[in-house]
Amino acid sequence: MPIDCEDQELLEGFLAETTELLEKLDDDLVSLEKSPEDAELMNRIFRSIHTVKGASSFLGFDLLVKVTHKTEDVLNRLRKGELVVTPEIMDVILEAVDLVKTLVADIKAGEIVERDIESTIAKLVPYLSMSATEATVLSAAPKAEGAAPAAAPQPESAQAAVLQVAPAAAKLKEPAAQKPAAPAAKGEELADNSTVRVDVKRLDDLMNQVGELVLERNRMIQLHSDYQSGLDPNGFADDFGKLSKRLNFVTSELQMQVLKMRMLPVEKVFKKFPRIVRNLARDLGKEVDLQIFGEETELDRSVVDEIGDPLIHLIRNALDHGLETPDERLASGKPRMGTVMLSAAHEGNQIVISIKDNGRGINPDKIAQKALDKGLITEEQLAVMGSREILELIFLPGFSTKEQTTDLSGRGVGMDVVRTNIRKLNGIIEIKNELGHGSEFILKLPLTLAIIQSLLVEVEREVYSIPLASVIETMRVDQKEFHMIGGQEVLKLRDSVLPLLRLGRVFSCADAGHDRSTCYVVIVGVAEKRVGLVVTRLLGQQEVAIKSLGKFLANLPGIGGSTIMGDGRVALIVDPMGLIGGGEGTGVRKSAAA
Repeated sequence: MPIDCEDQELLEGFLAETTELLEKLDDDLVSLEKSPEDAELMNRIFRSIHTVKGASSFLGFDLLVKVTHKTEDVLNRLRKGELVVTPEIMDVILEAVDLVKTLVADIKAGEIVERDIESTIAKLVPYLSMSATEATVLSAAPKAEGAAPAAAPQPESAQAAVLQVAPAAAKLKEPAAQKPAAPAAKGEELADNSTVRVDVKRLDDLMNQVGELVLERNRMIQLHSDYQSGLDPNGFADDFGKLSKRLNFVTSELQMQVLKMRMLPVEKVFKKFPRIVRNLARDLGKEVDLQIFGEETELDRSVVDEIGDPLIHLIRNALDHGLETPDERLASGKPRMGTVMLSAAHEGNQIVISIKDNGRGINPDKIAQKALDKGLITEEQLAVMGSREILELIFLPGFSTKEQTTDLSGRGVGMDVVRTNIRKLNGIIEIKNELGHGSEFILKLPLTLAIIQSLLVEVEREVYSIPLASVIETMRVDQKEFHMIGGQEVLKLRDSVLPLLRLGRVFSCADAGHDRSTCYVVIVGVAEKRVGLVVTRLLGQQEVAIKSLGKFLANLPGIGGSTIMGDGRVALIVDPMGLIGGGEGTGVRKSAAA
């Protein structure tokens, strides 16, 4: 049924306020379960639901009013101490909040759907009349799957009496008038990703920089007019040089202000994980303490929108594979409760996100055997792998250590999807592992996907851009120092052997007839891997705007995009991960392709 609202501005205000309240509610409810004595937190949760109920009532959203009204009543009894917070009560409240999100999503979509709300309300009603002791006993008692809590004496209304279900009853029958519809996914994102909330001060700063740009534009127009009227060329050159420097400064400041406007705190992603961890821990029968650090760290919204799914995979992996059950932890001398640490921090022009657990760690021998059993690698390839290369086998498509497939993991997908998504963001993923003590997955991502600092190089007569974040060092080398080992061209660099890639051969550049005695080597790194890119000349550093190559050229190996140079020429941007393999050994790539 389409929504009939005369005041569209009022409806948009309701959706904005409700969405903001519901986004915070999951995190608050999970925190309340850990700290039920926190009166301020309890009151904030109660006020949030009360506000949604009041606004819904004013606008005539009856389904939303019914659900929020019953939820508010249960929260009010918790607030007064008439009920005690238990995991079972919290399960019901969280289910009600999920239903509220679904109903709000319907309103946002512009149409009210007749959803089944009675089964959720039926689970809330018994808690409206039973005592704290009764609720605790009910929570502790085993219940059949799908059954609502036991009926409480003296229901608050005739309607409540109809909705209550005895422990032995069958399920509630849906009213004929209601059309069953799939509920929204738990923790579904309600926020409108097409908009960004911006601090007014940032808008003021942006306006100031635009004003400066207008002044420089006027100066440029005046210079052009003076030049046409016969201005002294020497004076013009001096004035134009000053204008160029000023324009460079103003546009750099303007660029920074625009980037800041696109920046969002990573909290936008992190805030949904306490609820996810709580549900997973209950499903797995594990006790987990999720610790979050650095949620105020900012990065570009384009990156924020993309990292949610990889982080969910990694957190599920930490709980399912990493952490032991309480009994297993006690047997190994650890506390019953495991810890998962999720943190974010800035390092230069990158953001580093870490997911660390204090579980069992990753067993390299088990990883290697599973990869052999599945035919992902050969015995010969395994023989030359170090421990780091073995750990990275978990990123291969189809790899899984799970003996049985479950809803949580073990389908042979997950970690390869994580790496693919991170590589799309021009990021890298590293693993740190200590068998018996836990593992850590570290994501290193660019702050923005639009503009990067790069090193311009010439290969024969063509210009390429190499992201500066991947460049370790550059050096001029006599080609007599190059050697061949096992068919691979290498350079002895201090105490290590550096594999080399000639970009001219990789990209099939036409021979320009340059002097072949000396060349330049750009050493790039991805995770712990290092490769020397052999180029003709170094042209210097430059900030470049990344341009897409379009869908037909989107998957060129070793190319991450393009940019337009100052003289109008197009230069391709080198993708070091594509050249190195993004953490895969050469043999691994061949086996995966086979």
